[in-house]
Amino acid sequence: MTSETGHVGPGLAPPLPKLVAPVITQRGSAAPLCAKPLAFRPMPDPSLSSAQDGRLSLPSCAEEVVQGAGPSERRSLSASRVRGTAEPHNGPTVFCFLTLALSLLLLPSCSKKASEGEETEAGAANIVAEVSVTRVERADIQSSLSVSGTVSALPNQDVRVSSLVPGRVARMMVAEGDRIREGQVLAKIDDRPFRDQVQQAQATVDQAQANLENSRLNLQRNERLIERGIAARKDVEDARTQASVNTAALSLAEAALSLARLNLSRTEIASPLTGMVVKRLLSVGEQVDGTAAQPVFEVASTSEVELFGNVSALYLDKIRVGQTLSISTDAFPGKVFQSNIVAISPAVDPSTNVGLVRIRIANGAGLLRLGMFLTAQVPLESHRNALVSPLGAVYRDQDGNPEIYRVEGEKAEAVPVKLGLETQDRVELLSGAQEGEIIVLGGGYGLPAHAKIKVKS
Repeated sequence: MTSETGHVGPGLAPPLPKLVAPVITQRGSAAPLCAKPLAFRPMPDPSLSSAQDGRLSLPSCAEEVVQGAGPSERRSLSASRVRGTAEPHNGPTVFCFLTLALSLLLLPSCSKKASEGEETEAGAANIVAEVSVTRVERADIQSSLSVSGTVSALPNQDVRVSSLVPGRVARMMVAEGDRIREGQVLAKIDDRPFRDQVQQAQATVDQAQANLENSRLNLQRNERLIERGIAARKDVEDARTQASVNTAALSLAEAALSLARLNLSRTEIASPLTGMVVKRLLSVGEQVDGTAAQPVFEVASTSEVELFGNVSALYLDKIRVGQTLSISTDAFPGKVFQSNIVAISPAVDPSTNVGLVRIRIANGAGLLRLGMFLTAQVPLESHRNALVSPLGAVYRDQDGNPEIYRVEGEKAEAVPVKLGLETQDRVELLSGAQEGEIIVLGGGYGLPAHAKIKVKS
């Protein structure tokens, strides 16, 4: 408890006197302690005992506060040094101990941050990047446009074959992948109803022929009678009319017989072209309606096929009809198919700004299948004896500009370059490089403008 005289009882901290606040306001906060290290000195006071020798003196900032205090405060502080106590009414003494505690907390943190920064800078300077290298050389380079699409049959060479008469499928003679010739029978429709129709039409023709023969004989008889003056002229005219009617009836019966025979022949579904069966859409026993809406087979000629590709309008004026191309596919590694452009669409799609290009490919061996995905390389521009490097040796800086890393000994230096034609694996260097220079190929990502390197063996 606090006494009337202001002294503090045992075990309790002395209250902060009113003098502390003015001193803090005048001398500033404790923040500068880190920037200005505080000096601690042992007190070589001969009047102290050996147990008190070597105690830390007040910090320099606290001594400055003491210098700014009045005479009575300095005397009180001096006495407290000897006794090792602080009077509760002494403001500079309390401030000194507060300053000492803050300095002990802040100084290790500042020194630790400084040491960590120095170690990081030293480690970054000693990093050695392991890279692979290549040389800048001269070679011919050609830019090309990739046109991708699917293989399709030539116009009018891909047909869906339907039955021309209704009925039930009685037989199937071919399956998918079979090679066929023009006129070959592919399937058979049940023909019994059509045979009956042929017989019925034939009987009608026979009847019409008999009627016609009778009418002709009647006409001849009436003509002889009228010459004798026995028959009337009207009878002759009626016989002539009946003969004409019977002639027309015979023609009608013959036409019906011809149609019945045609329908009977249509029960055999034949191929309209030479090629192969692409799809079989029905099986034996299924019913057909005799219209194109229900095809039975899909057949196509594959000796020549076409690639339908879309090309941006920016490149349509750079290609021409008849231009020879080389086409490759992953299905046949190392196989190159010769082809040429046969048509370029005169219009483009307004939504995508691309136009259709038809590329015809010789397929005598039948390796290319309909629907297969292909990519054709259309040459656009070529440069001879150009300065080139692998595409992977060109990097980009923070602004996206191209650059290469020139290697000299164990150092690599970033050099800006200007690019020209570009292929899938090489690029033309228009400036910034010279023939024979060694440059970084792999491992250059993240390298600074000047870096230490180690070339992979």
